[in-house]
Amino acid sequence: MTNATRKQGPKRSEESRAAILTATREELAENGWRKFSVDSVAKRAHASKQTIYRWWPSVGTMCVDAGLELLPAQGRFGRDPVERITDIFLPLETACRVGQGHAVLRAALIAAADDQEAGEYWRKWINENLRAQMRNLLAELTAKRIVRRDWDIDTAMQIMLGAFWHRLVFTRAPIAEGHMVTQANLLLSVFGPE
Repeated sequence: MTNATRKQGPKRSEESRAAILTATREELAENGWRKFSVDSVAKRAHASKQTIYRWWPSVGTMCVDAGLELLPAQGRFGRDPVERITDIFLPLETACRVGQGHAVLRAALIAAADDQEAGEYWRKWINENLRAQMRNLLAELTAKRIVRRDWDIDTAMQIMLGAFWHRLVFTRAPIAEGHMVTQANLLLSVFGPE
């Protein structure tokens, strides 16, 4: 096997994976999770179903992966507590305001609710990318006496994401710009010093 052949394999494989995720997002935006078709994804991506099942342990996991890939990288806005809290969750808001992001993330969330492996994958992502950062930030804000010591991480996550999930799943609409800023202000009013 030549070096050129070896270099093309992974590149083609990664191109195939990217095409599958793009096709998955298109299928989710058009048909949602409950009418999702792996055959349609394979056809759109010009990939075999065998390739799809080689990359993901379940169809639901593929859908969650496709949704999470929409999220932009987190930025850093400064020292203000509202900005810092908002920054943790802003990629979700941003993804839901662009194109069909709200439809894709809604379908991915429903897939995570229906499919055990997808649910574990989604929860792992939430724990590593949102919950852990929020816990660290709240601990820092506690040390600075910006929030009370009796804050609860589950309540904090519910304040930041409860209305978001409700709007995404129930209202089936994009998230309004500034949603996470509003929630961050609410969180600080709930946990603020007495």
